[in-house]
Amino acid sequence: MPNLFNFRTIVTMLVLLALGYVGLWYTVGFRTQKLVTATLSGWLDTGLRVKHGDIKLSGFPYRLVIEIDDLDVATRQGGLEIASERLTLVSHLWTPDHWVVQAAGNQIALADGGVSFFEEFLQASYRMHDGNKMVVKIDSAGATDMRVSSPRNVPALTQWSLLIGKDYSDDAASGASVGLYEKRTLEFRMYAESGGGTLEFMGGISGPGVKDWSQTELGVWRDEGGLLEIDNLTWKAGPLELLASGDLTLDEAFRPLGSASIKANDWREAQKRLTAFGVGLPASLPAETALMLQNGAVLVEGNDVLSLPPVVDQ
Repeated sequence: MPNLFNFRTIVTMLVLLALGYVGLWYTVGFRTQKLVTATLSGWLDTGLRVKHGDIKLSGFPYRLVIEIDDLDVATRQGGLEIASERLTLVSHLWTPDHWVVQAAGNQIALADGGVSFFEEFLQASYRMHDGNKMVVKIDSAGATDMRVSSPRNVPALTQWSLLIGKDYSDDAASGASVGLYEKRTLEFRMYAESGGGTLEFMGGISGPGVKDWSQTELGVWRDEGGLLEIDNLTWKAGPLELLASGDLTLDEAFRPLGSASIKANDWREAQKRLTAFGVGLPASLPAETALMLQNGAVLVEGNDVLSLPPVVDQ
């Protein structure tokens, strides 16, 4: 009799635990589904254009999966537009601060169409460290189908990844982590491969956040110490290895303004490869040289090698 009682007790506990888990999964799942719906509605209230189809919950019993059909999110003035045929958010009950995002059929445009590309499949992950340090990683997940429509002459990337970090801690808010003028609001690192060559750069953005690609938003960013800092850029293509670092902001006419230090092991090879992008380098350069961006032009050793129009329409 005692053994039978113990067996029934164990079975009862297991059934109660299973029912509790089912209830917990559906409670968290439906709450997350409602939160995603509310978040998209909240984006509308902030001035974004948001369109989407069905928002579905699945993944029981091991995962939490939220699927959003035909998602289209854009700022009002062309700063950013992302359109995905299907966006899938994946997490687990025991990892609420870690989400993996998979997106299919993606058309992405930045800076009023200055950068525009199509990627059939993207993968991203979102994680909060120590409750206040956000890390987002976006990559092509090995896909080789990226098609760049702007800028022109940019070859399709066979592999790429972008890492973005933001610190929300009190130390960051007090300026403990700073750029040249203001604290960095974002840190980034990008790696890309194309045609046997690689491009890797890392740096950060200082100044207030830019909510859209307009003169008003960019002017506030510039006037309040906004700065794009490239800590290290490495471009390898064939025999060429080019290294660069520099800082960039905007002038009063919203043209790029800044300076950079550039070093190359073979300037003839650099000249040949950069010609495809409309950059005409001088016939000879020292191993390390300075580059200036001012008055709507890129200057190398005093030579005007490229014109720079305003980044936003006047």
